[in-house]
Amino acid sequence: MTDKERLEEIKEKYMEHEYDFNLIKNDINWLIEQAERVQDLKIMLKVLGEENQRFKKALEFYADPMIWREGNRIKDNTFEMPLANNDNGHKARKALE
Repeated sequence: MTDKERLEEIKEKYMEHEYDFNLIKNDINWLIEQAERVQDLKIMLKVLGEENQRFKKALEFYADPMIWREGNRIKDNTFEMPLANNDNGHKARKALE
């Protein structure tokens, strides 16, 4: 029996007895397990959302064409290194932590 079918069966039992809640202990335990699973999933979704934001910020940094261009001319006709070179992948590694 699928989780959805099990839930429908429990709902039918509950609805048959408007005031007499004749759910068996096994059904109650299953409902508690389902509620706990939902809580675990909410925590996982929050963590994944935070991780997604870290990845997005790192990708936005590396997607910016300005970080790949040479900087301004400085003393002795040398150029500053592009920001991407100065970063050496630090933002990417930090996002992956």
